[in-house]
Amino acid sequence: MQSNPYVYPYVPFADLSRKDFRPVIVGERRIDDEALRSLVRRLPAPQPAVIGTTPAERILSIFSDESVRFGPREFIDDNRDAWLQKIDRFVATAEKIPFTILGFPFKIAVPLKTNRTMPDLGEATALRRLADIIDCVRREYAPGAHITVFTEGAFGRFSGIPESVWIRYREALKRLVAILDYNDIEIRDLGDMENTVPDFAKRWEAKTAELGRLYENGDHNIREKYEGTRESLYRIIPTKERNLEVLMDVYNEDLTDDAVSNEVRAIRKRLREEVHKAIFKYHAYLGVRDDLHYLETVAPDAIPLSVSPKPNRLGIIPLNLASVRLPYHGVPVYYPEKNLVDIEYLVDLLRSAATYTAVHWENDGDPKPFYYETYA
Repeated sequence: MQSNPYVYPYVPFADLSRKDFRPVIVGERRIDDEALRSLVRRLPAPQPAVIGTTPAERILSIFSDESVRFGPREFIDDNRDAWLQKIDRFVATAEKIPFTILGFPFKIAVPLKTNRTMPDLGEATALRRLADIIDCVRREYAPGAHITVFTEGAFGRFSGIPESVWIRYREALKRLVAILDYNDIEIRDLGDMENTVPDFAKRWEAKTAELGRLYENGDHNIREKYEGTRESLYRIIPTKERNLEVLMDVYNEDLTDDAVSNEVRAIRKRLREEVHKAIFKYHAYLGVRDDLHYLETVAPDAIPLSVSPKPNRLGIIPLNLASVRLPYHGVPVYYPEKNLVDIEYLVDLLRSAATYTAVHWENDGDPKPFYYETYA
């Protein structure tokens, strides 16, 4: 997985000219809560090589290890003393070490990626990863750790996802946390920030306009953020088109606008316009968040984790070393012989030479498979 400091990392679609869909689903079965817990618990955990003489040094070494770290090691090494001070602040009073992480917005509504709207085994695996980090910390420091997840469903306001959809996603994520018994993981909604000041909407609108002006004036910083965000958002904003073959042409970078149908050309035009507007709204939303010091207010002195590594955040691998996609960007595939969960684009699964069992979870709020299983 390639890190991106501005937005979720993305992986290009593979050869969208190949439209040879196959009947790959050869069976179905259902699992209950206990079967789900059992599957998630037996997934392999990272085994970082812990080094250091003090608790803070040993805890920080967990996040430096390649089995945990996502992004450049320099982001940790260059700020080593600051990270140690943050950890020592809690060690000195024998408190649980608080961490925060942003993510889990909603299932990306691009049918080439997934046809679900609710969390599935992908999110369960990502939660297991957070639980593994807590366990790693607890082995070195008895009070352990606590992770607050700020879900980013409010991003749906500028990416075309209805509020009812991302709220259901968030509540289902909370249910998964409870079912998996992750007592030190707390789910909160970043959108709650909008209720902390009476003029949030005006602040957001003003900052959006400001970023737009800076972009038009050639500001280097916002232009860099724009380009760093554009490709990811282009594959996040829904087109409302459901036909997979049409969408394969829409996202096929090998086809110029002159080489596609009028329908595809029109979809691309609308998508580019929506993405252009969404980029400024996205960065403005984050800007207001930082202006309000919202995360610091809700979780004082907490140590920030991230899947968009920056020098002031500890980047963590979101699922495992094998997976290159985030769980909300695809469908989960479980490989029993490898005991591995990977995230695939649905369009690739439907063109695969392998065959799959579609597995449904009895307490799922989505009729689509909770995950796919294959022995390929």
